Amino acid sequence: MSFDLDAYLDRLGLSDVPPGAAGLTALTRAHMRAIPFENIDPLTGRVPSLDPDAQMDKLVRRRRGGYCFEHNWLFGEALGALGYAATPVLARVRNGAPEGGARTHQAFLVDVDGATLVTDVGFGGHAPIDPVPLVAGAAFEAPNGTYRFTRDPQSDERVLERRAGGAWVSLWGFDDHPVRPVDIEAANVVTACWDKAPFRSNLMAAFHGPDGRVALFNRALTRGLPPEQTRHVIETRDELAQVLREDFTLALGDDLIDAIWAKIEDAPLGR
Repeated sequence: MSFDLDAYLDRLGLSDVPPGAAGLTALTRAHMRAIPFENIDPLTGRVPSLDPDAQMDKLVRRRRGGYCFEHNWLFGEALGALGYAATPVLARVRNGAPEGGARTHQAFLVDVDGATLVTDVGFGGHAPIDPVPLVAGAAFEAPNGTYRFTRDPQSDERVLERRAGGAWVSLWGFDDHPVRPVDIEAANVVTACWDKAPFRSNLMAAFHGPDGRVALFNRALTRGLPPEQTRHVIETRDELAQVLREDFTLALGDDLIDAIWAKIEDAPLGR
């Protein structure tokens, strides 16, 4: 089955994608504002399928979200259908740490209009909603913050950082090792099943909605970006259902809500 670009663009609310970097920016923003990050499948014991038809069914037709490999697998199909030359990279998540862990994240390098842009629609943390130029040390203003890439001399990785007040916080880093589809498929299985990854034990969701970013870690609900961020603890199963369906726009049945609540009712509220 060929990729249904029209259905994907309809899910994003886009009727047209201009050429070049402008189109890549429009597509990245629209994807992140339409399809939430969520790890419900790994949390409830399922390995997310990266089959293009399965991704189209789940994220587009059933209006679910997914985690990084699902988002970027679908996004990569769209990039190819639109004629962009995208190179996948596997990254190590840092989230403020001086070095990353295993390669459990994916993004893309896109060469367009004479520049290399890094686009990533599947990071659950404080990710830019615009593609970021791969220029070491150059600060880039996105609608949701200031970002830059630096080079880590120890690991030789390019590291994406976000400015938080007067400091720069590392998000993830990648090296120049070539990545094939089988590498991504293997990383997806490891990420979904490995007990040292957070996805089997904790609910994580993030969405760049009309009122700004909203995120969940188990029952801890945050709105906004640091340092201007509010936090609320969800107390009941019905409140969780309302938040997931309304704030995260997820079409979830009652049985799945029950399964999620059973996993997180007594789970920690932070890492």
